[in-house]
Amino acid sequence: MRPVEIFSLWKFGKYDLETLKNFDERFESLEEASRSKLFEFERIDFDAVRRFAEEQQRSVERAKAKVISFWDEGYPPLLRESSSAPVVLFCLGDEKLLKRECVSIVGTRRMTSYGKKIAHETAFTAARAGLVVVSGLAFGIDSCAHSAALEAGGKTIAVLGTGVDVPYPASNRKLYERIAQDGCIVSEFPMQTKAAKQNFPARNRIIAGLSRATIVVEAPKDSGALITAQFAADMGRDVFAVPGDVDRASSEGCNWLLKAGAIPLTHPSEILQYYGLDDRSDRGQDDFLKIFSQGPLMFDEMVNMLGMDPAELLVKLTEYELNGKLVKLEDGRYHIVGR
Repeated sequence: MRPVEIFSLWKFGKYDLETLKNFDERFESLEEASRSKLFEFERIDFDAVRRFAEEQQRSVERAKAKVISFWDEGYPPLLRESSSAPVVLFCLGDEKLLKRECVSIVGTRRMTSYGKKIAHETAFTAARAGLVVVSGLAFGIDSCAHSAALEAGGKTIAVLGTGVDVPYPASNRKLYERIAQDGCIVSEFPMQTKAAKQNFPARNRIIAGLSRATIVVEAPKDSGALITAQFAADMGRDVFAVPGDVDRASSEGCNWLLKAGAIPLTHPSEILQYYGLDDRSDRGQDDFLKIFSQGPLMFDEMVNMLGMDPAELLVKLTEYELNGKLVKLEDGRYHIVGR
């Protein structure tokens, strides 16, 4: 059967995976299944199932999406190992990323400048090292992680609590379109599904399920990121948390995770060291460092010389400082370490 037909049977019949696999192996199509005596005493409205399947198939084709069933070769292996793996995944973009080594980066929608800096650096470093960055396309940490991964020339996966053809939040449409083009958008929900509050905790288990590790960058105690971390821990995956000020509400969730046994993440390179990966984030830095050939520079001088957005330049300078390439002098100028 087609994946949308399997999904439609699951939606209307709530069958378990083993039963659905039996149906898939036994029947060529939903039409053939509807004529089987196997369903003689089942209360299934096959007309409704058929209409739903046809509607979904049309939406999939219109959006140029793909549907991957639990038994397909393209189904992500780590997610298949989880206890509540979806029957199918709807995908837009490069579905092959689902089988790559992934790390999820999550956190609050109301991020501080500290959270933004750490999320950007962590996602940028992970993506440069070849890891696929997974998050939920929400405002704040999620969007920052996706954007940084793309900025690094890497790959990212957005897991939605809507259908893959429904950008949410709507104001993130440009980022959604970039990920559809250069990454992958995934959902377990049917095409055209609108945002609903109960969908987002459910999608968090997929974020965790796709990933070898979940990194919580900044999260208050009621953040949905803690739900993702709990799913990851229950699956036996690694959970990292970035420490924050003890008197800052936006760090309460991360500090609680650390007390509960999460792995402290105090520098982006630590995630690479933990998994034995090469840090490629300093490749190509020589060209940037050439601007200091005549000596230290003030921030405004660098903005004028490079024509960069000040916010982007600040992130870049911070990254170089953390990597030990640059130092900020007492008079506010930046210069290469050791010169």
